[in-house]
Amino acid sequence: MAYVLNGGNQEADGFTTAIANFALRAMHESTGLVDYTTVVSPTQGNEYLVPQFAPITYQDYNPNGAPNTAGFGANGAIEQNPALGQGNITATPAVAATAFDIFYSWTTSFQLAATLGAELGESYGEKVDQRVCDAFLSFKATPSNSLYSPTPLDGFARPTQLGAMELIEAGGNTANATTGFTATTVLELIRNVKQNYKVARLPGSPVIILDSNGSATAANVSAAGGSGSTMTRLLAELTGGAVNQPGAYGGTSLSALGNELLATGRLDNVYGCKVGFTTFLPSDTRTVAGNANANVIVGAYFHETALVTVLKEGLQIKMGEKPGGLQMWLTGLAYMGAGVADPRRGGAINILQD
Repeated sequence: MAYVLNGGNQEADGFTTAIANFALRAMHESTGLVDYTTVVSPTQGNEYLVPQFAPITYQDYNPNGAPNTAGFGANGAIEQNPALGQGNITATPAVAATAFDIFYSWTTSFQLAATLGAELGESYGEKVDQRVCDAFLSFKATPSNSLYSPTPLDGFARPTQLGAMELIEAGGNTANATTGFTATTVLELIRNVKQNYKVARLPGSPVIILDSNGSATAANVSAAGGSGSTMTRLLAELTGGAVNQPGAYGGTSLSALGNELLATGRLDNVYGCKVGFTTFLPSDTRTVAGNANANVIVGAYFHETALVTVLKEGLQIKMGEKPGGLQMWLTGLAYMGAGVADPRRGGAINILQD
């Protein structure tokens, strides 16, 4: 039976509260890319300020050496004066505004509240993920790591920025590719990521975000084993072509990893990497494997401290009557942002599309 919102006990307030509760439930049940980032509040206004500085390393010390002189190991300690910088990540407002018929109170009101709340909560989570994906464009766009100069005093190189990985079509031309950064299969890409992650001496396991929809050309779809989506391309590699039988990978068995990918849409452990997929990756034009002005989808690999999500205000829901009395307005308000806090701890993945 419909619940009529015109009683004397603030039933209309109950409708608004029900929307908020269903939105909150949808937000808590969602598992988005924000889970792979560090979530913070602004440190000043709507900005989160991030200190950035060169590494301070230990050097071998000789008590009999003269202090602050040139020379490594044989002399005294050289005072390090790292260059200090400051980055910032800005939160910006986002809104979802809609309106519906005033006669909602004559319908199944709380089912309407559940639908509206779930829609606002789920779309809020998607908007945060979109901001996270846009931040991938701030990682270094080209392969090869950028290193600190001069070399730190312990004698070992440290990256200032991690180089971009490249995923090209299966069997593609790698003559102009950068060794260790260009792959023709998704599994090779994951191995390259793990290798570079260890070169950067990063803790834990890398997170890899790839596309689940793709937009490759027909030629690349055929070469990749029957899919323009990196997710389905990886599935073909894991299962021996059980999903796309005409592809480049023969066989019919469904592997345990392939089954996990189909069941959950992500992989928690491939070569020690967490692999997730999204439809929100941005597009760009970049040079990939020597191919200038190539169309790519930009994914990323990173440690969770590389990206920061700034929440100035969480989701707020407001509702009221429009002038004329024939419609109700409903608005979801949010104030958030995402960005790269430490380019030493993450890099882009350029996924070639044509």
